[in-house]
Amino acid sequence: MISPALSQRSALPQALTRLIDVLDEENKVLQEHQVVLHAGFTDRKNQALRELMAALRFESLPSAVDAVKPLVQRLSTTLQDNARLLKLHIAALGEVSDIIIGSLKEAESDGTYSRTFANRRS
Repeated sequence: MISPALSQRSALPQALTRLIDVLDEENKVLQEHQVVLHAGFTDRKNQALRELMAALRFESLPSAVDAVKPLVQRLSTTLQDNARLLKLHIAALGEVSDIIIGSLKEAESDGTYSRTFANRRS
């Protein structure tokens, strides 16, 4: 684990932990199929990434980077889970959208909502 001395003088562990926490929260929401606006997660992930990039810019000690390897490994696993869950949800949205488009096309093809049909009746 990370030494207390490193965590007090380095922003790197906190930045990694913050990003992991946001991803874990989003993963939980996706796994539970909760309806949320993902813009909030996107904003929070972007902010956590900015903090991580800033921490990495100022972190020059190889020992400090080595000390956060467990967090980096956890981040990697969490990112893989997040990508998998997001792909599933995007695929599901595509399927729903295809169903809606198909239904609209079918409704148009039988003349039910045709302007031409409505104009002939007038």
